Amino acid sequence: MLIAAGLWHAGYLGLTPKGRRLFLDLLPRWRDVTDPWKVLSYNLGFAPEKPKFGRFSYVEKAEYWALIWGTMLMGVTGVVLWFENTSMGLLTKLGFDISRTVHFYEAILATLAIIVWHFYFVIFNPDVYPMNLAWLTGRVSEREMQEDHPLELERMKKEGTLSAAPPPKPGEADDGPTI
Repeated sequence: MLIAAGLWHAGYLGLTPKGRRLFLDLLPRWRDVTDPWKVLSYNLGFAPEKPKFGRFSYVEKAEYWALIWGTMLMGVTGVVLWFENTSMGLLTKLGFDISRTVHFYEAILATLAIIVWHFYFVIFNPDVYPMNLAWLTGRVSEREMQEDHPLELERMKKEGTLSAAPPPKPGEADDGPTI
């Protein structure tokens, strides 16, 4: 399933216009090296305002590329483990054992990354607590976009790609249009 999902994602990135745009937006840039220092300066009170992010911040890009790297590593080492006899014939027992060790520790690392890093940013971060619902709805309010991705919001307004929000339910606050 992991390999199939990885291949589907690679196809989406390479074969669709939205996928190619996503790939380009996720590529690391020099700004992704300097932004953490700007955020640190802001958090320590040395900068008057926090840096503005586009579609993806350096945190989101790092998490995405860690997922890609981990998926490739788990896929390759998983195939080696899956085809044990063939792998030992091609890679020797040492190569098989190295693959098993790498697979084991990458699984632990991925689990810890999900529990520590991802859960914090999606669930326990005070800015989104009790939970960022974008993972369920695929949408973000304009208020959230203004706070977390103001440069992307400006781009969307300029291109006219904002979608209208459904009317708020009784007793709900109206956060403006969802993105």
